[in-house]
Amino acid sequence: MPSFEPETNEHQELSIELPVRFVHELSAAVSLFDLLKTVARWSQSVFLAHRASITLVESDTHLKLIAMEGKEAIPMDQLLPIEGTMAGRVFLNRQAEYMADFSMTRDLDCMQLYETGLKCCLDVPLISGNQCFGTMNVAHEDTNAFTLRDRLRMQAMAHWLAACIRIHHQVEEVMALSETDPLTGVFNRRAFSSRFASIAKRWQSEEVSLGVALIDLDHFKVVNDTYGHEAGDKVLVQVGELLAKSCRKTDLIARMGGEEFCVIMVDVNENGIMAMLNRFLDTLSKMSVSFGDTHISVTASVGALLIDGAPRDLDFLIGQADRAMYRAKNAGRNRIEFTHIY
Repeated sequence: MPSFEPETNEHQELSIELPVRFVHELSAAVSLFDLLKTVARWSQSVFLAHRASITLVESDTHLKLIAMEGKEAIPMDQLLPIEGTMAGRVFLNRQAEYMADFSMTRDLDCMQLYETGLKCCLDVPLISGNQCFGTMNVAHEDTNAFTLRDRLRMQAMAHWLAACIRIHHQVEEVMALSETDPLTGVFNRRAFSSRFASIAKRWQSEEVSLGVALIDLDHFKVVNDTYGHEAGDKVLVQVGELLAKSCRKTDLIARMGGEEFCVIMVDVNENGIMAMLNRFLDTLSKMSVSFGDTHISVTASVGALLIDGAPRDLDFLIGQADRAMYRAKNAGRNRIEFTHIY
């Protein structure tokens, strides 16, 4: 691996000239993935490379190829082992590396690039603060195609990109906190309403069925009055966990307030809704929540809807589900009342 000449003040003051179109595309990016794709595409142009890619850390043992432009030497979304790869070494050591001639290395990622006609690459870490988020790579079909100037410019771009990634993660964390019920970990009512707006668009455009289930714990006031609110909170936490296990990953689960939960399911039928809810009620009836020397059991009443007709607004759906849920209460509790709306 060739060594670059030492950095000087002259090197440190190098600038990166970015096309105005690149800046416009960055401002139009609506997600982190869009941002990474844009940076990869323009990195290929800025560094006159035949391939540009970005990996992000996936686990303690692997990086994941997230964005790529140019030769598809490594499949998108492929997990790249940290051990035995140049990208993994750059990530671990947090130092840029330049492999001027792939015929001189046995690194797995370099060998994969070599097999497609690429002959050298420059890899830099994505560092912001005390975190390394992954790596940024450019490759060329000629040997020894990159210079110290390229490394300095690319490292500067990588620092900027890493700062964007860090800010994105921080925004996601803040949004998650604002949307999450702090006790149970499911969505809160405000987030439920905003997320439903996205679901409604799919419901309308794809003309799929929509399922709604309003779940209310039976005699929950007795639990709080008898064992205290700390015990009641523990019950709610376990009910939230049980709901998450019972539903599909694509289902929207929220705590609407108190002991009431709601689930929205897209593209379901009556059998699917009833199977999920019966499974939930059966497991709930067998669940025992330990609190001190006491074991607390609860049941729930459920109002369930399946809507096959024209899309309706959220207030209408919740109102219909609420009426069905009260029918379940009046019929003896610990049961499901189902309504099919055409």
